[in-house]
Amino acid sequence: MKLLISTILFIGIFSVNGQNIKIENGCHVIQFANKDSLNSISKLNPIYNKRGFYLLKNGVYDFIIDGKKYFQSLLLKIEKDKFFISKNWQSEESNDFIADSIEVRINQKIQIRMISIDNGVGNLPSRTNLKDYNVTIVPTQEYCSLKSIPITNNGKTYNGHYYFTEIGLKKIKILNKTPYLCEDKGEFILRRN
Repeated sequence: MKLLISTILFIGIFSVNGQNIKIENGCHVIQFANKDSLNSISKLNPIYNKRGFYLLKNGVYDFIIDGKKYFQSLLLKIEKDKFFISKNWQSEESNDFIADSIEVRINQKIQIRMISIDNGVGNLPSRTNLKDYNVTIVPTQEYCSLKSIPITNNGKTYNGHYYFTEIGLKKIKILNKTPYLCEDKGEFILRRN
């Protein structure tokens, strides 16, 4: 009986392109579903695809909300009709420092900007078009949140996160209000706005 209860409370660990995602009960995700691809919603995941994708707690996203930019914002919490982000978070050794949080209602005009960068080489960013996507918060038992990741540089280990880009999830940290994309070939400074 204890095993059954434990199994119900904790479903397991799921992996998307090598990213460990903890699965819990009572989780919500922000779903971007392309209006022309509604019949394939069941195939969506936390990686960008033109037909749609999910935003997960503890991921870093470039939000445009009601026309205002919140680039490299950490998604702190998702509730049934709203979510919370922090534009002013900092990577510190073994944890994060959150200077503020911003509440966003799901009925606001929400877009995601996506960079396309790999090993310091990038193209012009793109963004979701408001007329192409239905943006909703949906309950899920498949995906819940992205795990934080350690990023080591010059002998120090910082708490890093996964950053949503057009070509997959990338590692990111923010030091002294400066975002760094952390890749195998080095760290690259990103534009904040």
